Amino acid sequence: MTTLVALKPSQSPNPAIRWGIVFVGGCALALIHAFSLPTLQLDDATPDLFTLGALFLALYAHREGRYLPCLMLGLVRDCVSLGLLGSYAVLYGLLWKFASRLRARFDPDHPLNAAVFSLAGVFLVNLGYHVMLALSGDGIGWGRALMRCLTVACATAPLSVLLFPLGRAMLASWGVQRGQGGFFNI
Repeated sequence: MTTLVALKPSQSPNPAIRWGIVFVGGCALALIHAFSLPTLQLDDATPDLFTLGALFLALYAHREGRYLPCLMLGLVRDCVSLGLLGSYAVLYGLLWKFASRLRARFDPDHPLNAAVFSLAGVFLVNLGYHVMLALSGDGIGWGRALMRCLTVACATAPLSVLLFPLGRAMLASWGVQRGQGGFFNI
């Protein structure tokens, strides 16, 4: 006689793909940031794909699959950047909290909501990073920092309208289940 056991989201077999997404995705984002984006000569208007990836995880992963992957993606970014070690990990943890609140009130599948989420999230993460740099004595000045945060956020927001549906389609093609509330089992 066999018995069926209902698995909690963290116990299901699919979350193993989570670490592949974080590690491979983090390395791919590092390569894109290192080799592709500098050739575009965008100066301060370079899109922040790392934060967009963390925001995607924060909006679409189930509850137990959001915080730690965002934190780990932040650590990957910390390792490949020359900034303060651990700063992006902390900021992506806060981004997770911010996105969780928004996810409860607004549908991230709507393109306008995705653009607004990414505009606000990228702006706040970059502003938070500048605050950390200013506290350590390495800031670039508040006027320039605010303008840089805004241009990076404006360059990133339109990409979320394209990349979020692409990410959802990739997860669906890999067989990752989308459960109640629209969360993927990652």
